[in-house]
This record gives sequence, C-alpha cells and structure tokens, in this order.
Amino acid sequence: MSEVDLFGASRERYFGPFDGDGTFCVGNADECDHHTEDGAVRIPWGRSPRPEDVARIRSLAFCPTTAQLGKAVLPAYLPDLVNLESLTLPARLVAHLRSPTLKSLVIGNDDGQAPPVPFAADTALPGLRALMWVSSYTTPRLPQVVDPLPPLGFLRTNVTGDHAVLRQLGKLPSLRHLELLDLKNADVFDHLVAPLRVLEIGGTGRDFPVARLAAIPTLESLRLNGIRAEIDCAVFPALPGLVQLTVLNSKKVVNVEALLDCPKLTNVVFVNCGNPFKKDGKALFRSKGFANLAIDHS
Repeated sequence: MSEVDLFGASRERYFGPFDGDGTFCVGNADECDHHTEDGAVRIPWGRSPRPEDVARIRSLAFCPTTAQLGKAVLPAYLPDLVNLESLTLPARLVAHLRSPTLKSLVIGNDDGQAPPVPFAADTALPGLRALMWVSSYTTPRLPQVVDPLPPLGFLRTNVTGDHAVLRQLGKLPSLRHLELLDLKNADVFDHLVAPLRVLEIGGTGRDFPVARLAAIPTLESLRLNGIRAEIDCAVFPALPGLVQLTVLNSKKVVNVEALLDCPKLTNVVFVNCGNPFKKDGKALFRSKGFANLAIDHS
C-alpha cells in the first residue's frame, strides 16, 4: 500500500500549489523574502506588475511594512488580475476587497486590530471557497473581521470561547475541510452541519468531549493536536471512512488497540503522546502492514 496524506492533499486542493510562474508577492525585499525564497516574483510596493505578468498572477501575497499598512489601501491594479485565485493579506486590508473570482483567502492578523464593521464576504467575494484565519492574538476573532461568510469548503479559525464562531459554523453545510484551534471545552459538534472529510482540532481543555467525534462519520482524515482531555481510541472505529489519523502533543491516550478495528485506516502518526503503544503495541501495529506508521516517538 502507498502512503496517503489526505490532510495535505486537501489543503493543496484549496490553496494551491502554485508553481513559481504564477506566484507573486507585493512589498519591500525584507518583507517578501520568505515568499521569494520559495520562488515568488516580487512586485515592489507602490508599483504595478509588468504588463506581461498581469495574466500570469494566480497567487498573490501582500507584505506591507507597518507604515504602508497604516494607509490601508489596496493597489489599483488588483481588479485587473483576471486569473487571480489565491490572496494573502493583513486583516486591515480586507475591507477593501471586491472580487467575483477569488477562490482562496489567507488573512493574517499581527496587531490584534478589528475593523469597525465586519467585512461581508458573502457578497464581496461570492466565489470564495477557502478561508484561512491566521492570528497571533486571541482577539479579534474571525466574526469580528469577516461575517457573513460565503459557502466555504475550507475554513481554518480559532474558537477561543466565541459563540459567534460556532454560529458561523452552523451556517456552512458546504464545509468539507475544517481546522479549529483553541477550542477549550466548547462542544463544537452541536454546531457542525457539514459532512466533513478532513478535520483538525487543536488546543482543548480537560473536559473537551472527544467521544463526540463519532457524530462525524464522514471523516477521512483527522488531526488532533494539544488535546488535554482523554482520547479514548474506542471512538475511532465509529468513523468507518477514516484513512488518516494524526495525534500530536496529547498525553492522555488510551485503548490504542481499538485502532486496529478501523477498516480503512492506513496512515497513523502519534508524536509526543506519552508512549501509549508501549513496546508490545508498537510491535503489534508494525505487523499489520500500515502504509504509514509513525509511532516510534509517540
């Protein structure tokens, strides 16, 4: 059997990959260096792309300095990028976006600022199908910056005790890939209305209801990171389509032998989980012929 990375493949389906020929960034050399190192073409801030590049731009990242961001103005050429599919930009620039064709959006928030009124992405970006919210702060949360949402297939956001995030999830039956961070003990399962295929849960409290994962029988790939509650692996056979399971930094894992009863599970990764397999369990799992079995550092 070949190794299957459904999680990575799903992300790529929504956010690329774009080869160097279609990837561009806007900003000064220092701000753009992590993009140009990966092959992106830099457009200096305040200048326009070369005429021959306009039709080539499929993925674009805005990397303003603090002073440039203070003006909160998007370039005038943005509506001319007829083949633009993916955009990365700071939260303070979101309010100025208008695009009927943009498919994926990454919003960064490094200053903890929220706009006076949330950006109505459902009307301004009707073609958007993937949204990744990346913030170094717990506030503001996504509903304070973007709300309502269009019918997304992919969403990454933090919950952090905000019921408005759960409200957004309850209006997205189109979701297939969901990444939720800093859930604490929120019972998010009451608010999931989509037949999810890919799910990441990161950062829970001790009372997070792990057993309620059984309420999402459509899952094919599951990633658990920083789960402080007990993870009883007896829940996983209730997910008949589960192919890939990754558990990271979660020290209360029991009944790992139940994973052997998952009919389609071929990819198993456990890292820094208190060694729940022990020596005998590792030998047993190695004998079962998993396509990918990474439990040496479990």
